[in-house]
Amino acid sequence: MLFMDVVGFLQFLVTAANVVQAIGRQQLSTPVCTSDLCHQVAREIISKMDETVDPCVDFFAYACNRLNSSNGLWSEVLRLKISKQLEELFGSGKYTNRMEKKAVDIYNQCINETQDRGIDVHRLLRAIDDLFAGWSLLKNNPNVSAFRLNDVLLRLQQNNIQTIIYLSVERDDFSSDQNILFFRMPGRLYNRWELCAHYPNPCNATGQLMTIWKTIVQRLMKVTNASVQWSTVEKRLEKVLMLDFTLATIPNGTMDFLRRKTFGDLGRPPYRSRFLASFLTLFNNMLNASSVNFRATAATQFGAPLSEYLIKLDQTMAQLERDGDVGLATLADWLWWIALNHYYLVYQEAYHCVKLVKTAMPLTVSRMFFRTYVPNEVVQKAKELTSEIVNGVRDAVLLKTTWMDMGTKETAMDRLNHTLRNVGYPEEFLNNWTLIDGLYAKVQVGKSLYETLRNIDQSSSWINLQKLARSNARSDPFCPADLTEVFAKFYSDINYIVIPESLLQPPILYPSNLDIFNYARFGYIIGHEFTHVLDIGVKEFDTEGGKPFYWWTNATQNNYHARKYTLVDFYNNISTKNDSIDARQTLIENTADNGGYRAAYLAFQDFMRRTGYRIKLPGLEALNESQLFWLIGAQAWCTSPLLKNYDEKHGPNRFHVMGPYMNSEDFGADYRCPLGTPMNPRMKAW
Repeated sequence: MLFMDVVGFLQFLVTAANVVQAIGRQQLSTPVCTSDLCHQVAREIISKMDETVDPCVDFFAYACNRLNSSNGLWSEVLRLKISKQLEELFGSGKYTNRMEKKAVDIYNQCINETQDRGIDVHRLLRAIDDLFAGWSLLKNNPNVSAFRLNDVLLRLQQNNIQTIIYLSVERDDFSSDQNILFFRMPGRLYNRWELCAHYPNPCNATGQLMTIWKTIVQRLMKVTNASVQWSTVEKRLEKVLMLDFTLATIPNGTMDFLRRKTFGDLGRPPYRSRFLASFLTLFNNMLNASSVNFRATAATQFGAPLSEYLIKLDQTMAQLERDGDVGLATLADWLWWIALNHYYLVYQEAYHCVKLVKTAMPLTVSRMFFRTYVPNEVVQKAKELTSEIVNGVRDAVLLKTTWMDMGTKETAMDRLNHTLRNVGYPEEFLNNWTLIDGLYAKVQVGKSLYETLRNIDQSSSWINLQKLARSNARSDPFCPADLTEVFAKFYSDINYIVIPESLLQPPILYPSNLDIFNYARFGYIIGHEFTHVLDIGVKEFDTEGGKPFYWWTNATQNNYHARKYTLVDFYNNISTKNDSIDARQTLIENTADNGGYRAAYLAFQDFMRRTGYRIKLPGLEALNESQLFWLIGAQAWCTSPLLKNYDEKHGPNRFHVMGPYMNSEDFGADYRCPLGTPMNPRMKAW
């Protein structure tokens, strides 16, 4: 018996040796790719690598330390490339229909009128005078009795200027086939509110901000030869600043997008201002002015995600009303100042002519880009690869998740199978120029760029309000409109993933002989977004979105909350003094990063088994395909440490690599990192 065991063991050793030799012969026999493209990508990879760094100690440094440009981040590289492509497209003067001609005309007008010119201050102020019927911070003794607040607010809203309330029409989370009005805090105030919540000292630096505001107004007075006394303007400007800070200061505010109120509520306590009590009339006037086939009533609901702002606004307006003409004058000055800021920024942005055309007619621009730069075979390739990655999410993420019970997994599988995908440009809108023509009917090329910019603003406002009168389909031209943006996006409320056409080109998607890039980069992005289908951010929506449905069982929820801290601790332990992460805030995105790489890696390994795909890159012959996969994926995140390419939900770029790679047994095995080394820790997170 012992003899037979020994013989069997020896046979196993011989078999294992033969397998190893076969693998070695296969790697040695894989020819080095000598195409120009292979040489190009190999040079790019080598130029960033720092081979003095042990990849088992710090793989991000190994992959990126020799980056010789300020930013190698994939999204920035792609954004710059797309901008140049669109410049060439618009500059060529070629178009196939009147909508494309309109886009080309706007671009050319922008180029011709912004070359060697500064902002025309006189024209800018005349535009504001039209909105305010002559009221101006730069005039003596303004006639308060002639100032009609609701008329001014109506004109400002028609020109897409966010003032007291930002009125945004969006999908209703309680019924995604319908839209609902949201009362939002205006963006400029919201940004200051967030600043105050996290950085109280700079938030309270009213003196510094006042100095900046005074400088701007003094320059305007000088350019326009204003006769008003500076001491008078200074006092009025100080009141404007205080009103601005009062509205932005909301202690203990919380966002809740499921919070609803009615117009009738605005006329009852705790609201006491005449302004909110009469807002229903103002809003219906706005709808009427935009020819929207919808009328609000006292029972009409609206979303109030930050209800504390409504209370602060009501208290502030009530005080201004009690102050009589003095309060109305301060409010008029504040609105004038907001309009000035809006138009100054709009005209300044107009110097970025590509961005201007994308803002004006995003679907038209997306269609032009798709027709010119995205061949049909690339779209088909991307669709096939997406299906493979979805299988990877199922096998590498969902089925291996230990904290979900079977009931939750079955629902999650159903969600995954019913996720609506848009790869490239939506086929149903590809040649539907009637729809696009109607959507951008109000975008007209004016006699001057200033007139065109006003038309674009008015078109944006009109498109926003028109959504109130229409029902939604899951695949919708309003969601999203600009497909030349570089990020894929998951819409949890309708279980819909958009993979924009911008991603269907290098450095994300390559020809077939460089499929390794397609899995390491495009595959990761797709895997990341499809992991979101399963995560905590979507547990309140049903399979097709739109109907609130808590599909996690109690057991799954308890398991999740017990296990999530392992990933939080894991990422916090990666932090260094100079490069840290808030692992609680970034938990959902970190989870999606781990899922993205796992799904892409599994799909790539399956692809190699099915097709026999092998590749060697010049100068990188020592690396096998699996090692190249990790290196190519990591280099998509290379960037200068001086650049901030992250936000509260997404950690610094280094963590997009270090977290998933350190947490992957496959990475440790592929780079032969001994267990216990930094890149292959003994304890991994779920």
